[in-house]
Amino acid sequence: MELSRRNFLRGAGAAAVSLTLANLEFASVLSGEAAAQTAGPVSLPGLPNYRGWEDVFRQKWTWDKITKGTHTRTNCIAACSWNLYVKDGIVWREEQNTIYQPSHPTVPDMNPRGCQKGGCYSQLNYEPSRLKYPMRRVGERGSGKWERMDWDATLTQVADTLLDVATTDGPDCVVYDHGTTNIDFGTSTAAEMRFFGLLGATVMDSWAGVGDLPMGAIQTWGHFNADGTSDDWFNSDYILIWIANPVYTRIPDVHFMWEARYRGAKVVSIAPDYNPSTVHADLWLNLRMGTDAALGLAMAQVIISENLFKTDYVREQTDLPFLVRDDNKQYLRQSDVQSGGKDDIFYFWDETTKQIAEAPGSQGHKTQEIRLGAVTPALHGRFQAKLADGRTVAVRPLLEGLTDHLQQYTPEKAAQITGVNAEMIRRVAREAAKAKAAMIFASWGACKHYHSDLAQRAMCLLMALTGNQGKRGGGIRIGAWYSVDALNQISNEVEIPFYAKWLMQMFPPKTRDFENFMRKHSWERPFTPTMTFLYVHGGMNEVVDRKDFGDPTLPRGVAEYVKEAMDKKWLRVSPPPERPPRVYFYTGVNPLRRWPVPQLARKHLWPKLKMIVNVNVRMSSSGLQSDILLPAASYYEKIGLKYPQSLVPYVVFGDQAVQPMEESKSEYEIFAMLAQKMQDRARARGLKPFKDHYGIERDYANFWEKYRLDGMMEVGNEEAAMDHLVQNSSVTNGFTWKDAKERGALPIQSYGRYGPHNSICSDFKPGDTVWPQQWFTEKKEPWPTLTGRQQFLLDHAWYVEMKEALPVHKEPPLAGGNYPLRLTGGHTRWSIHAIWRDQRHLLRLQRGQPVMYMNIDDAKKRGLNDHDYVRVFNDVGSFHIHVKPTPSLQPGQVVIYHAWENHQFKDWIQSQEAVPSPWKPLHVAGGYGHIHYRMFYAAPSHSPRGATVEVVKA
Repeated sequence: MELSRRNFLRGAGAAAVSLTLANLEFASVLSGEAAAQTAGPVSLPGLPNYRGWEDVFRQKWTWDKITKGTHTRTNCIAACSWNLYVKDGIVWREEQNTIYQPSHPTVPDMNPRGCQKGGCYSQLNYEPSRLKYPMRRVGERGSGKWERMDWDATLTQVADTLLDVATTDGPDCVVYDHGTTNIDFGTSTAAEMRFFGLLGATVMDSWAGVGDLPMGAIQTWGHFNADGTSDDWFNSDYILIWIANPVYTRIPDVHFMWEARYRGAKVVSIAPDYNPSTVHADLWLNLRMGTDAALGLAMAQVIISENLFKTDYVREQTDLPFLVRDDNKQYLRQSDVQSGGKDDIFYFWDETTKQIAEAPGSQGHKTQEIRLGAVTPALHGRFQAKLADGRTVAVRPLLEGLTDHLQQYTPEKAAQITGVNAEMIRRVAREAAKAKAAMIFASWGACKHYHSDLAQRAMCLLMALTGNQGKRGGGIRIGAWYSVDALNQISNEVEIPFYAKWLMQMFPPKTRDFENFMRKHSWERPFTPTMTFLYVHGGMNEVVDRKDFGDPTLPRGVAEYVKEAMDKKWLRVSPPPERPPRVYFYTGVNPLRRWPVPQLARKHLWPKLKMIVNVNVRMSSSGLQSDILLPAASYYEKIGLKYPQSLVPYVVFGDQAVQPMEESKSEYEIFAMLAQKMQDRARARGLKPFKDHYGIERDYANFWEKYRLDGMMEVGNEEAAMDHLVQNSSVTNGFTWKDAKERGALPIQSYGRYGPHNSICSDFKPGDTVWPQQWFTEKKEPWPTLTGRQQFLLDHAWYVEMKEALPVHKEPPLAGGNYPLRLTGGHTRWSIHAIWRDQRHLLRLQRGQPVMYMNIDDAKKRGLNDHDYVRVFNDVGSFHIHVKPTPSLQPGQVVIYHAWENHQFKDWIQSQEAVPSPWKPLHVAGGYGHIHYRMFYAAPSHSPRGATVEVVKA
């Protein structure tokens, strides 16, 4: 639309506007006749007194108010506070809020925090993709035919459908999905979680389902989400950026890595491609894709063979001194040496007494610490142990067996696997071992390959041998959150007694005790891992069960392992196979863009669903395939608490800067209205209390009475609810909501309670950086593993059967068929997932449409030139995309940076349709100490990296 005085005044008077000062182009949400026909409540308080673009330009540095804001429900872990400049009821622009103080006098501060996405949200807020009214599908799903509805009629239809399904099929046949962190930790999230908890709906556990679950860390440590602040990176002397690209994914934080070089730190990039982070590194190990485990094990081999490992740390903090039987390669257990003994108590060889000694702190041991006391565990040697039946068996410390095992990964042998020179492997291993503090930045990109767990186990071994895990400036850094304690109190449908809250605060449970509780709780409520749900209900078994797509060394088919896991209740799905899902209710997420082979979900899952409801700020690929769209207020149109990721030692808040556009509402208000409608409709229908399939009584006729929480969750009381969250959470102890919205961010006062998001496992130390796992290294609390240590031997029957009892290297499977190229990728720099993917200004900073990078020689062999349009295909799907030949990729590798929306591809067929994401059966194993399922822990993973494809000119 050309900017004229007439159009300017007509559009401004009709709806919210977006002003791009860079080119002075005006975009209205509704204008002209369309506005006159469909205009509801307008977003502007009145007609601005502008005579033309000249007035806009002259007054661009004037505003009505400045509000502290952030981007609350964006799945971005940066947590940045912004000053929002409001004029005429519109957020015109934003600037970074520079309030962060240095954590310690020796480290730089965090100012400024923010990136180009946050800096243009004031534009995105008014883009045409905004949802402004409740809408109901009137054509076929995906037809694009919608009917505008009012809120009362829409919520009545939704409530009736929820009640129909809950009372006939069971409430667990309603599936609630918020992805992983497409939530805030404030009132919006509390509202929706409380609603679905009272309903008894299945809650989708998507951590593994988005490919973000670090199974190797879980297998080794018994927990994950263990991280600290990004300024602690400055304390590192040796930084390994491994399967990561922080220049793209940690824009406000990555400067600490580069600033650490000023104090002598060395940065090593380990990646097959010359990515933007590698540009800043001192050294680049360009290994062959998928060979990271071999590289890590080779470095471990060097450290052990050259006696560079930290002996005292290894003795106390790892299972490497534990005795292993020569005959069966399993731990020597108390059940072996005592009649009626336990199978979760283990032994050292004590060099002082020359006999076996119980290792304290294992899961079955009475001692709740791993302090060695007078025992000196042997790390080398072969000994004899007397068994309960009178026989003797040869035993030796695990380190001895590991040393033998690593002979297959000498630098020379690893060079043949990885393509990295043997002397370069030795050099990096020695430098890492000798560094005062060495760190691996691996994060969630290191979770997205089929054998990511093996790579992570190798990384864990490297950090343990060098004594860096649990050390200032050291260890693997993946990610963690501070807990907002009061969020659980508000979102939980069951009231927590006062004395229980007091006991939790005064006597917090040990890590392993909490893990045991979480494991039990996860089976008492209808949680379901995403991949299991799609396997049973979404047709994903068609690709998961294919032996040619998975690990060719598996002794049995995947389907057989899955059946055994379900029969033994190691793996769960909700609703169960005999009761298919009937309602899919998702908030903020975009499943048909993110799920692997989404065409299978559309074919198998979508027809089972009576209703698909999406609460969202914008229209998405998935929203277009839904039945009901409920418009959510944007980040600047509601209050919020950005989930507090540990990278920054602040809790960041957003105040409401402007009124919600048209008829959009905050999630807090939406779910309060829906809760009241549920009660109204239940009473009108005469519904009586009943027990669901978990034995929990559901009384929908009193749904609102239970939901309202003494008025705290009622419409109009959101600020009071937020004040309760702030004042009753230890992380913000001593502050109020008034403080939060005036400052924009509050310095943390604690890390909050241990929980699924918070495994920092360190005590809060004011005036210092944050680093994880000090409870284990300093307080000597047992690690939450079977052995109570960082555990490198997993003698579970399945691990032994698949020859992964110790970490090994395995080649990635032919996921997609026998094709020559491997499709991989990373998180884009230009969007947070799909939210900014069609933002017009950011599109100008890139190609503006989906693009795939390809090695120049691979492109030449196929006759491809820059920006050629190509077809990418394999045995499960195909899509079209433009290609960019580049020398920065290895031959055989093609890269697509993620999150392009379906409509940006030809025929709306996107790249995930060629990603089968086969399962690794070990991820569904259970019945072994810390190897089990619980919510946000140990589940089949989405592995979007490494699908095999071929590329031809379209």
